[in-house]
Amino acid sequence: MEPLNVAPAPRSRSRLSLLLLLALFASPVVLAWLAFYVFPEWRPTGSVNHGQLITPLRPLPAYRLETLSGDATDETFLRGKWTLVYLKRGPCAEQCVKQLYNLRQVRLAQGKNIDRVQRLMLWNPAGVGPEQRAELVEHFPGQVVAALPDQPPAGLLDAFVLDGQDPMQSGRVYLVDPLGNLMMNYQTGDEPRGMIKDLERLLKYSGLG
Repeated sequence: MEPLNVAPAPRSRSRLSLLLLLALFASPVVLAWLAFYVFPEWRPTGSVNHGQLITPLRPLPAYRLETLSGDATDETFLRGKWTLVYLKRGPCAEQCVKQLYNLRQVRLAQGKNIDRVQRLMLWNPAGVGPEQRAELVEHFPGQVVAALPDQPPAGLLDAFVLDGQDPMQSGRVYLVDPLGNLMMNYQTGDEPRGMIKDLERLLKYSGLG
């Protein structure tokens, strides 16, 4: 009698275990998406201020940037939390200051979930003196400001391009999920309460972050 070949079974179980692990890791974000966008009874209605979904998801590329506080940030900064991102080139004037204030209020409004949300400004401070850099750190504590060089990491700014607009001048706010994917954006004139409601629902239905 020929011996039974049992080698494929452990290999199959190993492959199945890996697939189950990947599914378990991704399922919270998938469930949040389904709850937020697919089921009508959960979908936000009655407001034009809610964010626009970016499809397909855009994984942000690897990067390493120095921050105004003297630290460094890279792609791992975007893992494990929901991140509100704002991009700007040149002086942070009235509209820029308003958006940074809005991001602070959106995060504060999350209450007990506040620690699941963080704020990132990607800033090319061309022509900006040390005084304004210090002011941003002073007036927006907890706001991570990463300085973009004239030649930013390859593909980083391209990921934020929507409708052909320069993301450094569009004034948009972007939402990155805890897996590092760009998933939503908000126009310059969108009210903070739209961001607050969107984020509340995503935090509610997602176990990540």
